[in-house]
Amino acid sequence: METKINLSESMEDYLEAIFNLIKKNGSARVTGIANYLGIAASSVNQGLKKLNQQGLIKQQKYGPIKLTRDGIQAAEKINCKHQILYLFLHEIIGVNSEIADKDACSLEHALSQESFEKMVKYLIVNDYLDKQNCAFKFIDNREEAKMDINEIKLNEINIGSKADVVKIMSKGRLKRKLMDMGLNRGARVEVKGKAPMGDPIEVKVRGYSLSLRRDEAAEILVKEV
Repeated sequence: METKINLSESMEDYLEAIFNLIKKNGSARVTGIANYLGIAASSVNQGLKKLNQQGLIKQQKYGPIKLTRDGIQAAEKINCKHQILYLFLHEIIGVNSEIADKDACSLEHALSQESFEKMVKYLIVNDYLDKQNCAFKFIDNREEAKMDINEIKLNEINIGSKADVVKIMSKGRLKRKLMDMGLNRGARVEVKGKAPMGDPIEVKVRGYSLSLRRDEAAEILVKEV
């Protein structure tokens, strides 16, 4: 069972720095942590003392810092949160890489656990995260994006039919384009018409009329209502 540990913002920064330095260099030392965070070594020593008191690190005098089992769990969770926030900012909404990394550092401390879990569930349901992603370690009762017998592709429903969007199966730029058009999970779609050979398809969603290519509509999984 994972131990629940409450850490201040600065303690989380120290722990994440140690985790990343060990991952990159195989070890973490006071000078390396100070350089990583851009702070004085004396401040690092004070932070390490607190982490040691909480049972998150071990360190012999002048030796490298090692994470305990609880320290590894806490550091992985902090690092995972940063990865997810960076993915959302950079890959999904297109924030510049450097800015996204900086903002992720700020948000990982400010964002509540409830908001973070809602974000992760959204990313999982919409296939932005694969099953190897770190988020799956920390989110319980995740929704599995499975097609059932009542779910079909948007290009397969008849003119005049209405359906709710279940998921967008494509990835990358096309997925972002369709979501920007309002075709998010739960959106009600009505098929208004189809050109000869079924391409393009005219649909109405959120009060707007859209024209979709058949191959685009085939990437949208819906459930008729």
